[in-house]
Amino acid sequence: MPALRLLAALLAGLALCAQAAPAPVPPRSADLAAARDAFQRRDAKSLAQWRQRLAAHPLAMYPAYWHLAATIDKADPADVRAFLAAHADGPLADPLRRDWLKALANAGDWDTFRREFPALQSEDTEVACHALADRLQRGDKEALAEARTLFLAGREAPTACDGPFTAAAAEGLVGPAEAWIRIRRLLATDKLREARKANAMLPAREQFAEKSLDRAHGDPARFLESEKGRPPSRAASELIVHAAARLARQRPDEAASRLEQLARTVGAEDLRYGFSLVGHAAAQSHHPRALEYFERAGEGPFGEGHLAWKVRAALRAGDWAAVRGAINQMPASEARDPAWRYWLARALAESGAKSAAEDLWRALAPERHFYGLLAAEQLGAIQPPDWAAQPVAAEDLDRVRAIPAVGRALALYRAELNPEAFREWAWGLRGLDDRGLLAASVLAEEAGLADRAIGAAERTAARHDWNRRFPVPHREALAQSARTFGVDEALVYGIIRQESRFNAEARSRVGAMGLMQLMPATARWVAKQIPIADYRPAKLADPATNVAMGTYYFRRVLTDLGDPVLATAGYNAGPGRARRWQADRPLEGAIYAESIPFNETRDYVKKVMANAWFYGHRLTGTTPSLRAIVGTVPGRGGANAAAVASLP
Repeated sequence: MPALRLLAALLAGLALCAQAAPAPVPPRSADLAAARDAFQRRDAKSLAQWRQRLAAHPLAMYPAYWHLAATIDKADPADVRAFLAAHADGPLADPLRRDWLKALANAGDWDTFRREFPALQSEDTEVACHALADRLQRGDKEALAEARTLFLAGREAPTACDGPFTAAAAEGLVGPAEAWIRIRRLLATDKLREARKANAMLPAREQFAEKSLDRAHGDPARFLESEKGRPPSRAASELIVHAAARLARQRPDEAASRLEQLARTVGAEDLRYGFSLVGHAAAQSHHPRALEYFERAGEGPFGEGHLAWKVRAALRAGDWAAVRGAINQMPASEARDPAWRYWLARALAESGAKSAAEDLWRALAPERHFYGLLAAEQLGAIQPPDWAAQPVAAEDLDRVRAIPAVGRALALYRAELNPEAFREWAWGLRGLDDRGLLAASVLAEEAGLADRAIGAAERTAARHDWNRRFPVPHREALAQSARTFGVDEALVYGIIRQESRFNAEARSRVGAMGLMQLMPATARWVAKQIPIADYRPAKLADPATNVAMGTYYFRRVLTDLGDPVLATAGYNAGPGRARRWQADRPLEGAIYAESIPFNETRDYVKKVMANAWFYGHRLTGTTPSLRAIVGTVPGRGGANAAAVASLP
C-alpha cells in the first residue's frame, strides 16, 4: 500500500507538471518573413535556427531552402539531395540545383556534377559553361561546337566560359572572324569588358588598343576626327562604327557625316552596318532623317531590333513602301509579331494589294489585343465580347485547390511573401486547361488576389470569361472620380487594369503605390491640388482616395497634352517625354504608340487603349471603335508646353 500511494503521488505530480508546462508556441507566418530576411543577409546561423524552429510549419520547405541556398558551398550533399527529392514538384528544386551545380564545379566535384546536371531544367550560362568544360576534359569534341555557338551569341559570359572559349579557339573553331562577330555584338550593347576579353583572343597585330576603345566610347566625335587618314584595318573599322553609333545617340547628322568621310577606312559592308546603327539611334530619337540613314544601310547587315525601328521611322514618315520593304527583310520569327503583321497589311493595302492585306488581317483578327482589334476593324468584322459568365464547376475548383503549389501560393500571399507566392502560383498553373484556369481565377478572387484572378482568366485558349478578364471593382469610386474630373470611365479602368490589375496594395520597385500606381512626389503634388486634408502616403492604399488622385492627375495631363494617347504615354513615362515624342505634324494614334522609344511605355499605351475598348463595351453595351479611341495625335505645336513643364 505505501508503495502504491507513493506511485500515485508521483503520477499526480507528473500530471501537475505537465499541466504547468507551457504548450509549444506554434510557428507564425510572420516568422517566415524573418527567415527570409536572414536569407537576404546570408545569416547562416540564424537560418539554421529558423529552419529548425519552423520544421513543423506547412511552408517549412522555404526556411530549409533558404538555409541550403545560403550555405550551398559547404552543404551536406545528402541534405541537398533529400531536399531536391522531397520538393521535385515545386519551384524551389531547380534554383537550388543550379546553385549546387555551380558550387560543385567550383569545388571540382565533377562526379556529382555529372549526376545532377541532366536534371537541371532552367538555362544558366555559367552552369552550361561548367558542363562544357567537364565534357572537354573528358575529350568530348562536340562540346567545342557548342562553345563556338555560345561565343557567337554575343552575350556576357562568366569566367566559367573562358576555358571552353579558349579550347574552341585552340582547335580553330573560334578564330579572328568569330572574335570580331562577338566584339561587334558586344559593342552594340556597350559591354566593353566582354569586348576587351574577346579582343585579347585575336592575334596581337589585329587587336585594337584598349585606350582607343575608351576614346571611341567616351568621346566619339574627337575619336572620329582623329581617324582621318588611318590605314584601313578591321580594328579601325569596328571602332569607327562603334564611335559613330555612340555619337548618333546625341547628334545623328554629325555621326552620319563622319561615317561618310571615313567610308574608305571602314569598307562597304561595315559602312552599311554603321548606317544601320546611325539609323537605329536616329529613329529612336524621331530624327527626321532616320529613314534616309536606314536607306544608306541598304541590305545591311542589321543588328537586333534595327529593322523594327526602320519600320517605325517609315511609319512616322508615311513611307508605306519602306514599311513593306523593312518587314519583308525581317527574319520570319520577328515578322510574326502582331505589330508587323498588321502594318505589313496596311502597307499592302496602301499599295493596292487589298486581297493580300485582308488575308493578313483575317488571320490576326481573332487575337483579342491591340492589333487584333485594329485588324478586325479593318475588315469591318469586329466581334464584341460575350459578357455572359462562364460557370465554374465545383470539381474544377476542387481539382485546382488540390494542387500543392496553388495551396502554397495562397498561404505565401497570406504571409505577404509575394515574390515566393508568385513563383508557386505560376508553377501551380502550368499545363492547366481552360476550365482549370477559370477555376484558378475564382480561387484567386476569393483570396482577394485581383491581379492573379485576371492573369489566370486571360490565359484561356478557347473558353473565355470576359467578366473575369475585365472586372469592374470599385465601380462607385471610379464612376464618381470619372464624373468629377471629366475623364472617360472606360479609360480610367483601362489604366488601372494595366497599372495594378486592381491590387489596391500594389507597390512597384520604384515606389509607385496603389490602384493607379502614383509616385510619392506626384501624390504629394496632387494632394495639394485637390486638396486632401492630412494627406499621408498610407492613404494611397485606400481605393477611393487613390482613384480620385490618379484620375485628377490624368485629367491634368490630358488637358495639358490634349490627347488621350499622349496623356496615357505621359502618365507612364512623364508628360515631358510624351510631348517630345510628338511629330511636327499630326500622327495616327497607333503610329505614335508604335514609335514610342521606351519598350515599357510602348507596350503600356497599346494595352491601355485595348483595355479601354473592352471596358467601353462592358460599361455602355455598345461597341466602340479602337481607331476612334486612339484617334490622331496632334502635332507638337498643339500641346501646352508651359503647362506640361509644370507637372511632376
